[in-house]
Amino acid sequence: MIVVGKISVKAILENKKRPIHKVYLLKDKNDKDMRYVKRLSQPFEVVLCDRTELNKITDVTNHGGYAVLCGERISDTLDVSHHRYFCIEGVTDPYNLGEILRTLLALGVQGVITPQYDFFEHEAKLIRASAGASEKIDWIQSTNLINDLEKLKAEGTTLISAHRQEGSTSLITYKWPKKTCVCIGGALRGLSKPVLDLSDVYVRLDYNAKVALSANSATTVFAYAQFQNIKDDQA
Repeated sequence: MIVVGKISVKAILENKKRPIHKVYLLKDKNDKDMRYVKRLSQPFEVVLCDRTELNKITDVTNHGGYAVLCGERISDTLDVSHHRYFCIEGVTDPYNLGEILRTLLALGVQGVITPQYDFFEHEAKLIRASAGASEKIDWIQSTNLINDLEKLKAEGTTLISAHRQEGSTSLITYKWPKKTCVCIGGALRGLSKPVLDLSDVYVRLDYNAKVALSANSATTVFAYAQFQNIKDDQA
């Protein structure tokens, strides 16, 4: 897989969360960013190309002078000491998941759990959509989602499902526990029954429109509400 763009290539080289086979750089570019990427690239094979060559290798012209040949993202290990997890279920579009990862990293979430999806053919799109967040945030691509959620619960993490039902609590009034994992479902099917059954609490979004928010939007609202709660507690 070829990934292009300064931000994506820097994130891949800095975090080393996937096999890196070769780095392609524009040979007549020598600014501060390029020199930094060259230093990061020292352990790997580096090919300096002219623009025509790099266009041909990447099959695009908007590479910015940076490209890397790399493999699939290696799943991180579940860290039960993290205080802020999000579980994203049913979001299989690489662009949408990339946007979600970008938002969660920006709002201080430590780890993201998803089922194990095969994004490899389109993973470059995910990396670019996330602005490199896919390489920076702890991302557990779970082969057994319920088992991983049970491990978090056993270590004192409160499992919160974003779900409207009888007995659910409004996000506006919800009091956040110290250790949480917020579960967000995709637009097509929402959260699965096993995740809902395992949840400790259901928290809903209150608004008047008769239209459901996308998983991206719901994630942003929940992550920001938690982020603001943490800021208020620290004030």
